[in-house]
Amino acid sequence: MKKITIKNMDGTMEEVDLVNSFGIEDINKNFIILSKGETAGEGMSKVYVSEVIEETPGVYKLVGITDETIWDKVKQAMKEIVQGG
Repeated sequence: MKKITIKNMDGTMEEVDLVNSFGIEDINKNFIILSKGETAGEGMSKVYVSEVIEETPGVYKLVGITDETIWDKVKQAMKEIVQGG
């Protein structure tokens, strides 16, 4: 799995696993699904979904998804990825 470096809110840098990334053209935003290697119980892995902005080459800033309309579009895009669309 590809590793990327993200900048945390406190300014620290963290290397994480890139699970998937995708863009949603009609809102002109990019999103990322990443893992920090944490478990979510019962053999499941915890993943994070966030808007992503590349601050400098190879260094990414994550932006929380707070707008329900955008979150609905993100969930739809993830469904399409899982279904192979």
